[in-house]
Amino acid sequence: MSDPTVQRPTSSSDPRVTARWLALGIALLIAWGSLYPLEFRIPTPIEWHRRLALVTAHIHYRADLIANFLLYLPFGALCRLSLGGAGRARRTALAAVLGSALSMLLELAQSATPHRVTNLYDWIWNTAGAAFGALAVALYLRIGAPWSVRGLRHQRPALVPTSLFVIWLIGAFAPYVPAHRALPLRRLIASLHAPHAVHAVRACVAVGTWWIIAECVRQIWRRPWVLPVLAAVIGLTALDQAWLGDDRRSVEEWLAWSVVPALTLLTLRWPRRVRAWITVAACVAVIVATNAWPTVRTAQLGVFHWVPFSGTLLASRDYRPLLDSLFFEGALLWSLTIALRRPSAAFWVAFGTSVAVELARLWTPPHRAEITNPLLVIALLVAFTAARRHQAYADGGETEAGPSAEPRRCGS
Repeated sequence: MSDPTVQRPTSSSDPRVTARWLALGIALLIAWGSLYPLEFRIPTPIEWHRRLALVTAHIHYRADLIANFLLYLPFGALCRLSLGGAGRARRTALAAVLGSALSMLLELAQSATPHRVTNLYDWIWNTAGAAFGALAVALYLRIGAPWSVRGLRHQRPALVPTSLFVIWLIGAFAPYVPAHRALPLRRLIASLHAPHAVHAVRACVAVGTWWIIAECVRQIWRRPWVLPVLAAVIGLTALDQAWLGDDRRSVEEWLAWSVVPALTLLTLRWPRRVRAWITVAACVAVIVATNAWPTVRTAQLGVFHWVPFSGTLLASRDYRPLLDSLFFEGALLWSLTIALRRPSAAFWVAFGTSVAVELARLWTPPHRAEITNPLLVIALLVAFTAARRHQAYADGGETEAGPSAEPRRCGS
């Protein structure tokens, strides 16, 4: 007989139920991206022969790496959160198997689409992404109990700023291909000697981006650890340029590396809401600069694309702009929630800003006006609401006195 005094969570309050619905949403998104434009027909025998020959073709592109590995990360993570029962290793392995099964199903479905190719290596990268996401969640749930990390503001890192930081990290370290040797120092600092003035828009983007990163660090670590961790992130980014052969660093980013730590030190004791309003301003400035620059106006109205993610799926095949949009839109919604103290009001402001920027793109070619970013704001609202519901300090807390307990756990 069950004990009537024991309070059991209802299905609507069980974190595993929320994780299952989110996992289903991610699965539908992956299916949409894998099978778009949803045209199916049975291949002829000759086409079957050609498709079978491409099953083991070892052709990799940067966009394929991001799509095949990174898009399955959240699915594996949510599957791990949605599973109950005993055995941490068993749940982690089962989450990886679910990701692998989803990938296998979609790869087989791609054999009936004229626009896609079934590939064994895609399935391997998908499985690896799901397994990595499940393992990351398993390790995250062990932080605080039994692993104690000195310097954290709470028992575990706050979910929202940690997720934003990870999204930025994934996009910033592309293309993930290590160089055979480090770049010479003179090439790393070549931008400092270049005879050109600082570009105002690029400087705004660089400073705004690093201010958001500093705020994420500030909401994860206690005050004495903020500057050392931020300095470590800046150093890691500089090493990214040296060892990954990425020569994208500019004088504007060097300027941000100098200005933002100084601003962080200056504002260490400022109220959280004041810093949140500064973050809102930084997010809006970056979103406008990256989505409406250069402002080459035209009298002819452009085309609004109603197919979600159509620019990524059909036009560019570059997923880094999508990661950037996810980072900046998420940072805007997060900072507005802190500043306004009302998630509903924060959502409508963020959503309205996103819609206004997309409409402005109609008159500022070559920018592409899409429904994608407004949909991202809606998805972020759902994710942030779920995070706040099951982690009391998901947005980061005011107190720095010590760890706070989580009301519910998603099965550690």
